[in-house]
Amino acid sequence: MRLGRFAYIQFLLALLMAALLACSDDNPAFVFPCDEQSGECGDAVSSSSRHSGLDPESSSGVDSISSSSSRNDVSSSSIGSSDSPLPVFIQNDDEYTGFYKQDGYTAFRKMSYASKTEMGISYLVKFVIADFDTDKPQVHFMNTMRYSYHYDFAEMVLGDTRSLAVFNVETYFSAEKNTAAGTLAYYPSVDSMIALTFFPSDYISPEQVALAYKLIEERLLFLNSSGSKNRLFYMPAGSTAERAAAEYADEFKKADILVFTHAELFGDIPYQIMNTGTAYGTLRKLTAAELDTAIVSSHDILILETLPAEIPLVAATISKDAQTPLSHVNLAAQARKTPNIAFNGNELPDSLLALCGKLVKLEVKSNSYTVHEATLDEAQAFWNKNVREQKTLSFDLSDSGLVDFANLDFKSSKSVGVKAANLAELHKLIPENSPDGFAVPFYHYSNFMDYAQVTEELCGRSFEDCGKEGRASEICTQVKNACVSALRQAQGTESAEASKSATLRSYIENLIAREDFVTDTRLREAVLDNIRYMFKHIPVDKDFGDALDAKVRTLYGEAGVRLRSSTNSEDLEDFNGAGLYKSVKATAREKDLPSDEIRKVWASVWSFKAFEERTLWNINHMSVQMAVAVHEAYPDEVANGVIITQNIADYSVAGIYANIQVGETSITNPEGGELPEIISIIPSPPPARGVQSVLLQHSSLCPDSLILTDGEIYSLYQFVLKIQNRFAVLYNVYSDALALDIEFKVMGEDRKLIFKQVRPYIL
Repeated sequence: MRLGRFAYIQFLLALLMAALLACSDDNPAFVFPCDEQSGECGDAVSSSSRHSGLDPESSSGVDSISSSSSRNDVSSSSIGSSDSPLPVFIQNDDEYTGFYKQDGYTAFRKMSYASKTEMGISYLVKFVIADFDTDKPQVHFMNTMRYSYHYDFAEMVLGDTRSLAVFNVETYFSAEKNTAAGTLAYYPSVDSMIALTFFPSDYISPEQVALAYKLIEERLLFLNSSGSKNRLFYMPAGSTAERAAAEYADEFKKADILVFTHAELFGDIPYQIMNTGTAYGTLRKLTAAELDTAIVSSHDILILETLPAEIPLVAATISKDAQTPLSHVNLAAQARKTPNIAFNGNELPDSLLALCGKLVKLEVKSNSYTVHEATLDEAQAFWNKNVREQKTLSFDLSDSGLVDFANLDFKSSKSVGVKAANLAELHKLIPENSPDGFAVPFYHYSNFMDYAQVTEELCGRSFEDCGKEGRASEICTQVKNACVSALRQAQGTESAEASKSATLRSYIENLIAREDFVTDTRLREAVLDNIRYMFKHIPVDKDFGDALDAKVRTLYGEAGVRLRSSTNSEDLEDFNGAGLYKSVKATAREKDLPSDEIRKVWASVWSFKAFEERTLWNINHMSVQMAVAVHEAYPDEVANGVIITQNIADYSVAGIYANIQVGETSITNPEGGELPEIISIIPSPPPARGVQSVLLQHSSLCPDSLILTDGEIYSLYQFVLKIQNRFAVLYNVYSDALALDIEFKVMGEDRKLIFKQVRPYIL
């Protein structure tokens, strides 16, 4: 059906409005595909504008459009003007029209915008090809630090007189192009290769890609024009472009145009820089099994043969296995700001292994690392310099009830913790797709610390428990003596005739103030185990216990519930505390009553892992408070996943990043080394108002297909958009500037999406 002129103009305006839906101008550190002030869309240097062109009410699914342009034969001789002598290149502060051989990568980086990706730092140079559909196309490589947007460059440098709206439509959203615009990405970790990319919603056809490729290739004289090394290659930015490139593969090959997908590119990296930084410590090589029993500290750098379920506080980590940004080891490294490298299953260098057992300095940069022996004086100076100022946490103990989610809001975090408060907000936003429940506020943890009595009898029983867990007898004897001494100190006397009990709070205060507790790592671990023993073996107040059990029985009957930790030492501005505290299952049955099981959650405040982590950040341990979020358990889990609401795999392409796994298999702590599926979900080109997925890695449990259907991926994206926009208001930031960590499950035969956690993600 043909459109009238007025209808056609309406259609173009609709495309433009779809592309401008999620624009933001707030974050000058990144360049967004849409800018609210200028109105420009389509640029791909962005870190975060991830919902452009997506209507949350649209019924469209994951985009499956491939190019409809006619297929013409393309060869090296028929594309570009490589037989003609090139003019002298323009090279000034605004642009280069080409790079000479002697310019090399140094000149390229000078014109670039540096962007962090999962493959390390990438250097992005945008380009505009004017008169693209003529026999005299003009290629302009932009100074991308000076001109963030194609349109700004075209208007200010090239004198383009088109309006922004017309420029956007004719450059990105039209199959007939007088102007082509895209980005060159240099990945130093990928063997001196430069990727040619276009915005994911660009209408560019494979034939036009081939033409642009040849025009650019002949102007990058420091690259090879044949072979497989030091080349330009085309990297399709999404599943739509990947399918179109696959259909055109023969023509690309005939023209000697290299094509690599994101997944292929990731597979060739010998090691990944997961987190940068500098560390001093003793280099130790441990298996996951050895790490379970080893006592390590922040003065150790670990080489991990396999990824452990949990990583204690250490100075740095180097794994032989591949990691993802959301693996537990990397999340811990990010939270601690410690270096982390993954060798992707490759053999570790002999030069690295030769330093095992020695004190070393490890320095990890964006695309390389160095490690060498260090002196104790050098290490001590580094450790002393990095001691942080003590932080005492705030809290509110005024709420002594059991508070329904309906009566909590975002500000309730001061009394129930961020996790519980955010769960309450999440349930208000998407009640059918998130758990309902209630919170046990900080008050009850603090009150337990004041009324629970530690006795000498418990000191003796904990001594037996210490030995059963495999600790040396001399360590357990030291702990028993410390236990009795702490009781007497709490009474203000060392006399054996003193009172035989003390409150749990005063007992803990005396234990952690001991000099040998501070200086002896093995003793500290055993003393903290003793503190947890006290929590688990002193009964809660009967009135509180009865009320908690009755509320669970009334709301959930005999069904299982989750008791989830929610502290005031999580999701802080520079410390997220993810994975430090314990969550447990409970039922209204006598054997696992909530009033018994909640003590395990409270006790996890004093785990060795949590204590060491807080010590690194110099958090006052006695200011930590533990609330508990209670909601129904979900036993029929088909899949589970973690989403980051920025495309951390490649900040140059707008979208979200997802790790997904089959069933209940953990993504962050897989016991058998299972690898999750990794995808980026990005907007589809208009007018298809859906999304497309970029596969970065198949799940090792589902190696031949995606875990979610196209419809489920689209539905997931819609929910994430809704959550992102709501929590951006709550956190008082622009949606495009906010990164959230969202956990979800796919439940039952009807594969219902359930969202179980929302927390800020520290980039």
